Amino acid sequence: MSEAGDDLIGEGRWALPSANLLLCSNGRKWYGVAAETRRHTTGELPEMISDRTVVGLALRGNPDAVIHRRGNGLRQETRAATGTYWLCPEGVSEDSIRITAAIPAMLHVYLPHQPFRVLSREDAFPDLDATTVLYAAGSHDTWINEVGWTIAEELERETASGKLLVESAALALAASLAHRHSGNCLPPGARSGLPHALDVTRLSRVRDFIDANMDRDIGVEDLAAVACLSQYHFIRAFKVATGLPPHRYLGLRRLERSKALLRLGHMSLADIALACRFSSQANFTRAFRRAVGVPPGEYRLRAR
Repeated sequence: MSEAGDDLIGEGRWALPSANLLLCSNGRKWYGVAAETRRHTTGELPEMISDRTVVGLALRGNPDAVIHRRGNGLRQETRAATGTYWLCPEGVSEDSIRITAAIPAMLHVYLPHQPFRVLSREDAFPDLDATTVLYAAGSHDTWINEVGWTIAEELERETASGKLLVESAALALAASLAHRHSGNCLPPGARSGLPHALDVTRLSRVRDFIDANMDRDIGVEDLAAVACLSQYHFIRAFKVATGLPPHRYLGLRRLERSKALLRLGHMSLADIALACRFSSQANFTRAFRRAVGVPPGEYRLRAR
């Protein structure tokens, strides 16, 4: 089974019914992660056997709703208030899932082997395996909430650097699960300290690569390969060197490119949006106004 995001939803042995689906990452070209948001109605869900790690997060919950579930014989009852999370690791057979009242919006994040495999090569995560994640639920986890909302917002409002953002978030989520929700206790000293910054040569290569490839989808794997570092190490080292996470840096560079194209005045707004990897002119206009304070058409008129 491919680990590209497009192949992670609606296939395999962990597939929710198509009804009540709100948003889905199919077509986003994310690698190593997929996600969907959906509402859940009262009733029972079909038996599932997880062939990936699944993280559920109540975005808009209902404190009167209770999810009763049983996985590998372990029973859990959890109120579905906003911020509640559920973990179902790879290989768990859920033969009973019952929802007692409607839940307005829940995020489901699907993690295949890929982000765990990336982390397993780091000294901070020795012998990490996705199957060590606990079958668990809880009322709140700050890191799961933060990462979950990041992915949910990208689902709802696609950005020019969304692929890089979500792939970085998937690694961060897998790292959080390994440290906070794993049956394997990491040995003393496994938590890595502050990362070193990218050296000048590597940073220059990465910047040159970004500038030369702003018209194509750029993922974490691409930039880490240019820097000759692991993906997890690269993300942290890049932020130390620049003060910005890679997706934020990429977004700013694409914004600067859009400004230059607007000043030239030769391309339509739709073509500029496409050249800067926005999914639509509407998304480009919204992001540009938020960053610059005026819509792109007005910026062009002022630049003449």
